[in-house]
Amino acid sequence: MNPLLARRTRAYLLDCCAYAGVALATVPLGVAFQRLGWSGNRNLVLAASAIPPLVATVVAGVQEAGPHAATPGKRRERLTVTDTAGRPLTLGRAWLRNATKIGIPWQLGHVVTIGSAFGGFAQRDPLTLGAAAVCYPLMAAMVAAVARGSGRGLHDRVAGTLVRGRP
Repeated sequence: MNPLLARRTRAYLLDCCAYAGVALATVPLGVAFQRLGWSGNRNLVLAASAIPPLVATVVAGVQEAGPHAATPGKRRERLTVTDTAGRPLTLGRAWLRNATKIGIPWQLGHVVTIGSAFGGFAQRDPLTLGAAAVCYPLMAAMVAAVARGSGRGLHDRVAGTLVRGRP
């Protein structure tokens, strides 16, 4: 087990509370879609569902590339994110890290859920089936990578980053 696993898990769960707030903030958009009769348009719903993951990805990237080099959850757990050489993250690297960690898995989950709501599994919709085939193994691999060995998750490997603990 990676020695930072418990701290990283607590940090991620705290950050997820903020991400849930981002998702909750889009409820008025869903109400508007319903009232305008747009909720039956699968492509429009899929496009709107990308807003929370995009916002969370951008915000987390800005936080990790900022002066604290950490999201609020990581700051609380005394963790920072650097590149593999120990340097602060560039904004581009931080966004790549968080797109891989937050944006892509979250939106894949949306594609599966929305596809299912529109009958995607029953209709054998390739987008719904493909997203389901990728989403769940990806999530399992991401968790396993953080838990074992060096603790560098897929997102850390893709972006060339490390999560470091402070005393």
